[in-house]
Amino acid sequence: MKNEILETIEDLEINILDFDNGSELYEKLDYNGRMHEIIDGNIDIYYHDLREWAVKNWDYVEEANLEGMGTNGEDYHKDIQAGQFLKLSEEAYKLVDEIFEEL
Repeated sequence: MKNEILETIEDLEINILDFDNGSELYEKLDYNGRMHEIIDGNIDIYYHDLREWAVKNWDYVEEANLEGMGTNGEDYHKDIQAGQFLKLSEEAYKLVDEIFEEL
């Protein structure tokens, strides 16, 4: 995912020096939905992979349902994907901070 974020920064011709912190950079990257595209592109689509992920990350699935992102058990796999979206969103935010600090 880090490479995808770096490619997006390059594609959008973003100058890191124009930002005071990683949060501002994240907002710029997410302004046109690019971060959501990156996150969505990293969500598993195969049931086996989703179930395997859920075993270790069920807390994200529960949180997604509490936040109204899931189906509350109506579609088990969509609930897991909602949980993955939450976790990947956290990871993306941390990666943008990391990239900001590195550059």
